[in-house]
Amino acid sequence: MNKTIILLRLVATLALACIATHISAQKFSIIGGNELSYTYYEDYKSTQAINAVFIVYGTADKSIQFESRTGNKVVWYTYEDVITPLSSQANGRLTTIPLTNSECGYVVMDGDTPYYVYIIDYIKHQLSLTSVAVDEGEVACDIVNLNIQGSGEKMNYYAFNNMMPYEIKRDITIAYNTLVWNEEALQYIETPHEVTLNQFSTSYPVAAPLCNTTFTVAGDKILKEWGMEEVVESNEYITVAIEAQARATQTYREAANEIDRQPSNLGGSAPAEIEFNAYYTDAVTHVEWQFARDGNFSSITHRYTDDLLRYTFREEGTTYVRLVVTSHNESCIFESDPLVVTIGSSTLEIPNAFSPGTIDGKNDEWRVAYKSLIEYRCWIFNKQGVEMYHSENPGEGWDGKYGGRLASPGVYYYVIEARGADGIEYKRSGHINLMRSKKNSNKNNNQ
Repeated sequence: MNKTIILLRLVATLALACIATHISAQKFSIIGGNELSYTYYEDYKSTQAINAVFIVYGTADKSIQFESRTGNKVVWYTYEDVITPLSSQANGRLTTIPLTNSECGYVVMDGDTPYYVYIIDYIKHQLSLTSVAVDEGEVACDIVNLNIQGSGEKMNYYAFNNMMPYEIKRDITIAYNTLVWNEEALQYIETPHEVTLNQFSTSYPVAAPLCNTTFTVAGDKILKEWGMEEVVESNEYITVAIEAQARATQTYREAANEIDRQPSNLGGSAPAEIEFNAYYTDAVTHVEWQFARDGNFSSITHRYTDDLLRYTFREEGTTYVRLVVTSHNESCIFESDPLVVTIGSSTLEIPNAFSPGTIDGKNDEWRVAYKSLIEYRCWIFNKQGVEMYHSENPGEGWDGKYGGRLASPGVYYYVIEARGADGIEYKRSGHINLMRSKKNSNKNNNQ
């Protein structure tokens, strides 16, 4: 539509400078005919030169009615390529003109105040949907392209003082099911998904569904309002798109003398026992856990094909673990973000005294403090060389007993052989002072 200089002249001659002062008491309405009309826009306080937009289903026997706020003399005009005054019928504050033209605007002068309405005949732009199908030309790992057969020309309206068109949004919906990850339930749940199109299009890309589904195209909102909505549905689509979630759970030891036994991140003190769980969508046919020493996985050290993998980390350093899943014939591949497992260097600290059997129960067991020991052997002897204690678990300690009774106070000797996750070999020996007050001593203890 081309507006001419006549529009600007009309603005001057009709003194249309008071648009911002409009009051909401005035009202346009469509009457008569088949009564099918849709109010797309209505705002009587608008600062743009448009107060209402009506979409009608045909113009036969329809009229436009305007209600004056003040009862002033009302004059009607059309604005399109030319400005044309119109004859109207008045009934009190109501004035009416036959709706003989569409795809054009009307101006009502209520005294000195202008009001603007635009009329669109839906029949000239009617949405028609014939079918919808998935374009099978490409492997749809990320995007599915829908072919929608039908028609539906754009609908535009124009404000009086603006030569640029405003677009009517049809709100055509594309609905289908997909899978959505539920963290609380630790599973993918089939969920409805919807996309809204502003305009009809014969080809439209949507996110590839993660489950088999059908695609339904419905619209538009105008037809829906009138109970005439167009709906088409595709055949069942067999998905190839995939997605996965990798989760890791670490089992922590209870030994209080182990340093960094419950780190904030995966790893800490070796040996670290971690369970890896793979969760994935319907089209996945192959699962693989990949281990590497670098975050780019340029050199993969281990591969495992278990959904549930239990692995014990025994070497110092950082290991990157990712889940890789593929669909049939590896048509689609998905890689999870890497899980990072960091094992710290080894530590061995040996106490030289303890006091078993004390009333307060403090320091009543001899234990080493350690981290990342993957091999450990400890012996404790008395002065005569009798073995009082032996263990291969650094989390355990000597309670000061021999043969079920507390050993006598005095000096004892330990020998420890251990190996750390960092490869360090420990060979330690030394003495232990077993201390106890006289009132807690047992005269029958053997030494």
